[in-house]
Amino acid sequence: MYRVYCNGKTIHDVRDEEFRLLSPKLALELNKTGNLDFGILPSHPGIRNIERLKSSIEVYDESELLYSGRPINDEADFYNLGQVMCEGELSFLLDSVQRPKSYGSQTGNGKTNIDIFRKLLEVHNEQVEDGKRFELGIIDIDPVEVKSVSTNYEKTWDFLNSNFIGKYDGYLRVRHSGNKRYLDYVKQYGKVSAQEIRFGENLLDLKRYIKAENIVTAIIPVGKNNITIKTANGHNGTDYVYDPAAVEMYGWIYEKVDFSDVNDPDTLLKRAKEELKTRINLAISIELTAADLHLIDVDINAIRLGDLVPCISERHGLLSTPGDVSTYYLVSKYELNLDNPSNNKITLGRTISTLTAQVAGTTSASEKVNAVSESVSYALKSADKAVEKVTVIEEQMNELADKYYPVGSILQIMEKNYDPNMHLGGRWERIKGRVLVGVDEQDESFQISGKTGGEKEHVLTISELPPHDHSGETELGGESVLGYVIGAEERSLATNSTQHLHGIKSQGEGQAHNNLQPYITCYTWTKTGAQEGEYDSTRSSK
Repeated sequence: MYRVYCNGKTIHDVRDEEFRLLSPKLALELNKTGNLDFGILPSHPGIRNIERLKSSIEVYDESELLYSGRPINDEADFYNLGQVMCEGELSFLLDSVQRPKSYGSQTGNGKTNIDIFRKLLEVHNEQVEDGKRFELGIIDIDPVEVKSVSTNYEKTWDFLNSNFIGKYDGYLRVRHSGNKRYLDYVKQYGKVSAQEIRFGENLLDLKRYIKAENIVTAIIPVGKNNITIKTANGHNGTDYVYDPAAVEMYGWIYEKVDFSDVNDPDTLLKRAKEELKTRINLAISIELTAADLHLIDVDINAIRLGDLVPCISERHGLLSTPGDVSTYYLVSKYELNLDNPSNNKITLGRTISTLTAQVAGTTSASEKVNAVSESVSYALKSADKAVEKVTVIEEQMNELADKYYPVGSILQIMEKNYDPNMHLGGRWERIKGRVLVGVDEQDESFQISGKTGGEKEHVLTISELPPHDHSGETELGGESVLGYVIGAEERSLATNSTQHLHGIKSQGEGQAHNNLQPYITCYTWTKTGAQEGEYDSTRSSK
């Protein structure tokens, strides 16, 4: 169960109607700060505790910390309904500046990329307060000698993005242990997941994206002092390397690549060939929606950002081999819907090592036919199983909804398009134009649940007027009379009789007066019917 805290105090818990945020959504992505967005009612008890850039916002799944950050923007509409946007802890690196300084083996100020990373973090910590500092954590990226690199007033985050992330394989990860915040730079961000994503079981939807914009079929390498590979590149003496199969497949696509730390043509040629191998591959990204079985069985490990997950679906070309981590897919992005976990979206991807998007091993025509036949057969056999599994998952998710929203529950929400019939199951009906009053067994007007009453406007009767006396003289038709006000029901008589009844004057129009209290509107629903098999408290037992 997800919970959100502000400065250690609860601001969102689905089990408490008073402490609920509106449509809270958390987006986590590798080497990104991550963001949390939510709406909040002006009546929320914790709304005044949320301060831009100052408050600490945390998201937990039971006892596991999923996110920690700070609010950066907030908006409010005419009714003072708030919308808050937060950024993750990596954004603290935006609060420091790297003043002009040279690093690297040529300067004597750090020798490797790891040495320089450590020094950059020290510079950051010197500029910010304790709550924004990072302890140097686990660093397991490959150490690479850096000849020279200089800073020039860049934000620490911007400099790391340009000179470390992407250049040296690895991921920045914020990790909490005790009261300390660590910044790790690791090759493997998460764990190897024991939970499979499998067609026919918990795979609900899938899209595959194949991107070729980064494909390069020929590289022109340039080393230190502009050396090239002409003298090392065999009899042809060209300044580039290329892949014949890739050229045949995609044509000639050149790119210059700098190797500023290489001053030997033979070494430059070797490095260029290694780089080319990585540039001729297609990047395949799998975006899928899957039911995280952890939500219905706590004994199953939850899927988290950075995890390596086995994906099995022959019909989609997902052929991870259990136990072979090299065939697993990396969770690069995780979108969490904190009030409706069934809408969580996991984005996975990895780069294949072939020139085409075809499944490896189906090169011959007969093999391709057999592969298709097997895939169709598998799909048909799995269809019934898929329906069964998804049905079970839906039923178990419905049980959770039924537990927290039994028949007779009231749900209030500002979002117009939210329909609990779709999201929570059961039968829900709108309550329109009425406020809620707690049952009071000692008051006849409020003794039972579901009783209605009251009126929006009301015309006072004579008996409801306070005792009063309007004695006094008033000019009427040239005559001096004594007048007083009478009820609306007698106005006509009074008006017609004033000329004849000395001392009576008619005043007022008898309009209904506004009977409304100060209010804010929202969509109010009541659960009137149960899920199939759910206990319905409104039915009498026999």
